[in-house]
Amino acid sequence: MKTILLSLLAMAAPASDEPAETACAPLPGAEVLRDVQRPDFVIMGEAHGTAELPVAFADLVCAYAAAGTPLTVGLEFLPAEQPALDTYLASNGDDAAKAALLASHAWTIRDGRASQAIFGLIETLRKMKAAHGDLAVVAFDHPSEQPGTSAAREKGMADLLLAAKRARPAAPVLALTGNGHAGKSEWTSLGPPFPALSQLLPAERTIAISFHVEGGEIWSCWRETPETDETCGPRPIRARSESRPRGIAAGSSRKGFDATLSVGNAFTASPPAKPAP
Repeated sequence: MKTILLSLLAMAAPASDEPAETACAPLPGAEVLRDVQRPDFVIMGEAHGTAELPVAFADLVCAYAAAGTPLTVGLEFLPAEQPALDTYLASNGDDAAKAALLASHAWTIRDGRASQAIFGLIETLRKMKAAHGDLAVVAFDHPSEQPGTSAAREKGMADLLLAAKRARPAAPVLALTGNGHAGKSEWTSLGPPFPALSQLLPAERTIAISFHVEGGEIWSCWRETPETDETCGPRPIRARSESRPRGIAAGSSRKGFDATLSVGNAFTASPPAKPAP
């Protein structure tokens, strides 16, 4: 499958073929995944806390929705957040609906997973669902028994996405998650190594997408030492190579990925959607 993807993405036209009436920004390469490759699972890795990566993911989902494809969209929230997400997606998106969504526990996270950009993605999904109809959103994170991640967390995440596919067999699953979960390789930085989320999905029916880093800033949290209080805010991120045009291109310099997304410019930090108390 990867060999076919490499050749087909290389032939992707630089301009979008989306109908003018859709709200999609052009994302070259999306049409190859949607119309030709047709994977069951598209797992897009991100660096939590950027303004640009959730927007690009929304454009990928929008490209699928524009073709009338039934869709299941996975977001890295615990299943306990599913009722709040469902309520908001069924709402008119007014101030009361936004306040109710932000009142759920997930939005107390300060490290970029509950950013303004992620809230904007959910709002875009709400509008797409209202217009498109056959779009479901699933919260697929899973608790970990240790800080960060674990084999149990990765398996739990994969199981939730597999269950979402079984529940809606005609709908491809497009999921946004941290880049470490998205690769089809093991967590070699953790001992003993264990499979990441995408490695637990059907290999020949899964496309794992990483991202190109052109510098800028991300919103993150860190401790100067284990004993100090956590600090959250914008942090610089170093560019890895020269700029690339916006879109999805075949191949990746990162192990375990089939393709690379470029947003076409440096990242900007996206702060938490819910202000600190």
